[in-house]
Amino acid sequence: MEGSQPLTILFAEDDSVSAKILGRTLQNLGYTAHGFVNGQQALDWFIEKQPPIIISDWMMPLMDGLEFCSKVRALQLPHYTYFILLTANAGQANYRKAMDSGVDDFLSKPFRRDDLYIRLRVAERIVRQRWETDAKIRSLAHFPSDNPNPVLQADREGRITYANQATLGLLKLWGCDVGGNLPGSLLPLLSQSPESGLVRECELCCDHRTFSFAVTSVSQEGLIYLYGHDITARKHAETQLIDMRNRAVTQSLQDALTGIGNRVLLDQRLPELIEKMKVSQRKLGLVLIDIDNFKDINDSYGHKVGDQVIIHVAHALRDHLKSRDSVCRWGGDELVLLISDLPNRSVMRQICDRLIQFVKEGVAQSDLPKITLSMGFSVYPDDAECPETLMQKADQALYQAKADGRDAWREYSGDSVLFTSTQNVYQRLNAAIEEQRITAFFQPVWDVVGNRPAGVEALARWPDPALGFVSPDEFIPLAESKGLIIALSRLVMKKSFETMQLWRNQGLDLTLSLNLSKRQLVDKHFLTELYTLVDDHQLPHSNIIFEVTERQSILGHAIGRQRLEEMVAAGFRLSLDDFGSGYSSFDLVGELPFHEMKIYGGLIRKMDTPQGKRIVQAIIEMGLTLGLTLVAEGVESEEQVEILRSMGTQKIQGYHYSKPLPQDKLMDYLKGMAQRGHFSRPDNVTEASQKISF
Repeated sequence: MEGSQPLTILFAEDDSVSAKILGRTLQNLGYTAHGFVNGQQALDWFIEKQPPIIISDWMMPLMDGLEFCSKVRALQLPHYTYFILLTANAGQANYRKAMDSGVDDFLSKPFRRDDLYIRLRVAERIVRQRWETDAKIRSLAHFPSDNPNPVLQADREGRITYANQATLGLLKLWGCDVGGNLPGSLLPLLSQSPESGLVRECELCCDHRTFSFAVTSVSQEGLIYLYGHDITARKHAETQLIDMRNRAVTQSLQDALTGIGNRVLLDQRLPELIEKMKVSQRKLGLVLIDIDNFKDINDSYGHKVGDQVIIHVAHALRDHLKSRDSVCRWGGDELVLLISDLPNRSVMRQICDRLIQFVKEGVAQSDLPKITLSMGFSVYPDDAECPETLMQKADQALYQAKADGRDAWREYSGDSVLFTSTQNVYQRLNAAIEEQRITAFFQPVWDVVGNRPAGVEALARWPDPALGFVSPDEFIPLAESKGLIIALSRLVMKKSFETMQLWRNQGLDLTLSLNLSKRQLVDKHFLTELYTLVDDHQLPHSNIIFEVTERQSILGHAIGRQRLEEMVAAGFRLSLDDFGSGYSSFDLVGELPFHEMKIYGGLIRKMDTPQGKRIVQAIIEMGLTLGLTLVAEGVESEEQVEILRSMGTQKIQGYHYSKPLPQDKLMDYLKGMAQRGHFSRPDNVTEASQKISF
């Protein structure tokens, strides 16, 4: 077990995708990793190899993580093994239960690579320090008289028969002497035999120092040697490492931008508070908060100011809540408050009024743009008794606050007409999807190198008999929050393929771009439905582009990434949409097999400034370096077209060429472009009519 050798890590994870990712991550971090799919297999291998570090999922078949840890500890091996437990069910009760089973540390799923790295560094340092201590004990115990560390000899009754020079001073401090009895803390060591392979240590504090004593040998006469080692520095280092681990745990529960709680903390705190309120018979308020018109703030002032706005709101809310209450960032500009120990729900109305006012007053004293908030709250147990339903009720209240003009709060009230508008929109949207009244409009995408239409992007449109054309900014978020997005996306995809078949039958060679939601992507039926639709409409895979926005966090979803890779392998193409609207992750560009990058329209509108033009130029140069096709969105003037073409942009989309068109007007538009000579007949038009098999 040399310190320079890479440590071997045993990991147990029954989910094959998660196990593959974990194994690859450990290898990339420089460790030798061996994985198993259940606790029993892992235990069998551990008994044979005895690796120094174990990472185990809590929930596994045959033997779960707690039983696995208990059996490892029961072996009482001479070398210590550090045990890390993976769990998606974090909480104080689970922590205590795991600690009782011998677990050293926890890692909440899903976890970040940096969190895993910190935990492993802590484990590695503790393991290596224990190895060094054991080695010193074995090497120095043979030279008791000259040993600079304390060495004692005692009989089975606990009488001290010998003490070396380094021990005499300690004996006086302990009130002992040669011929007298051992300190009571060392007596348990007398029943131990080193030949058994078991190692037990006892710690004693003396004169601001800490010593660890262990049995090193037993003479033929039955006299026992106890070797002491000054572990003051080690204890100090362990304290520092524990502090480091605690800080890492705290950071894993904090939002990186604002420092308030994140979604992981919310998922832990909400069930805990509900259980607490059950016992105390008090009420719990859950408030969902949106920053009004936050997208406009980002577009007008930039993302740096947008971040400052989120930080200001988060801190203003946190500073005006009691210590027992929580504020967490749900994502983007969405925040969640947990207000506990309410005597009645009317208190929540006063709290929401005060918080909205506090935020406004803080903005008035800053250089930030005007900020207003929309809030929706629900109350446990009045409105719901489980976390998911409580969140759903608060979300309905928030939607009503937005529908009523924003800059307001609303409470959930299921037995009033408060949510007639929200429920009506939801019901009408559900009916529109079932009756296939959601349609697709198509906006042309121009190839500015060949001066021809290169493709179209399909956009969902909802013409309602009573509401008129409902904005996608309203019905798309509603569909996502109500679980309708998969059915809606399926309908738009089907109608888009029908239109694509029409233009291919007329000999037009165009790509079709479709927006892909994360929920649609991870749906287990998605790929089967996609392949069936493409087969039915006899379409080439290479002409179908799926757009994924950089804000969808596909990188953190193993199933989503796997599906994208399968789609690319099947010949479909991927586009990174709205690049520059979020945090522009280079990991996202490098990790997934994108073919195309679409530049966010808000950046195109800022090209009239030198800084804005430089930003767009930098994005284009990066995309070209990565071999991606560059598409500029939101282009509205010939001047923008010329600038973007000169920078290297290959495709352009925007009102300068055409607004989104329904199917009939799109076909007229394409027919007119063909008559003007803007099209070349596709070489594979005959192949397009053939059946595609998978």
